[in-house]
Amino acid sequence: MTDPKAMAETIGELQFVPDPAYPYPFPVEVAPHFWMTEQTGKLATVVEAYFQGEELSVAQRKVLVTYLQQYVERALLLPGVKRHLLLQQLPALRSHRDFEAFADDLADVGIEPF
Repeated sequence: MTDPKAMAETIGELQFVPDPAYPYPFPVEVAPHFWMTEQTGKLATVVEAYFQGEELSVAQRKVLVTYLQQYVERALLLPGVKRHLLLQQLPALRSHRDFEAFADDLADVGIEPF
């Protein structure tokens, strides 16, 4: 069995270590990382602020966009969903409402990053 730490991946300023007890449930070439498996603590802090409805700073938005980008790039999509159109929306996310609407759009197409 492969040591999860050997499968660590750095994406931007985030460090992910897959949790074998919480695998991505769909067959994909490269599975997206879940926010809870990020090791620096930066993402957890940002996600908690987002869950609390706080407006995010520029740095926090960058962290959240980095996470969402890797998730959307790797997630299994329903037939007909255009990944590139979802990814194009990421740079425009500014407010809590923007992120919430984007998360709702993702949920509508079967992507649940949170």
